[in-house]
Amino acid sequence: MSDRQKDLIQPLNSFENLENNKIYELNTNQLKDELKNYPKAIVYVFTNGCATKYCLPMNVYKNYAETNGYKLFLVMNGYMKLNETLDQMAETPYFSIDNEYYGVSNRTKYSNYFENELMNLTKETKHKVYPGNLFFFENGEFQNVSMELPKNLVSN
Repeated sequence: MSDRQKDLIQPLNSFENLENNKIYELNTNQLKDELKNYPKAIVYVFTNGCATKYCLPMNVYKNYAETNGYKLFLVMNGYMKLNETLDQMAETPYFSIDNEYYGVSNRTKYSNYFENELMNLTKETKHKVYPGNLFFFENGEFQNVSMELPKNLVSN
């Protein structure tokens, strides 16, 4: 990672005065406390540079959230291929999982811990099938998880 990229990353001290295109490290407890402030919210946990059909450009998620009344939280699960996210210029603050909070450096493990806690599961919960990376909340309460944005509401 370049020094310029490292300068973009900082611990999250508050959700106030966040800067677009900066990256704030957080844990599930911090995020869940903030989610209580919004009637509807989406947490999208993603891998930079993902090229599957389940990884759309950031502005698609941003536009969907704005159009449908959601507060959006874009949470990266690591810093590899960081420029592939930043180059999209989505004009939004980004978040990243604070792996030190979880005490592990393995991305798969701390991502699973983070996502399980979002769903109010114990962090060690194992899934036979990956449940998804789009987490929907209402008034801070977890509603559901999905691999894709709801089709009946998608708008670009």
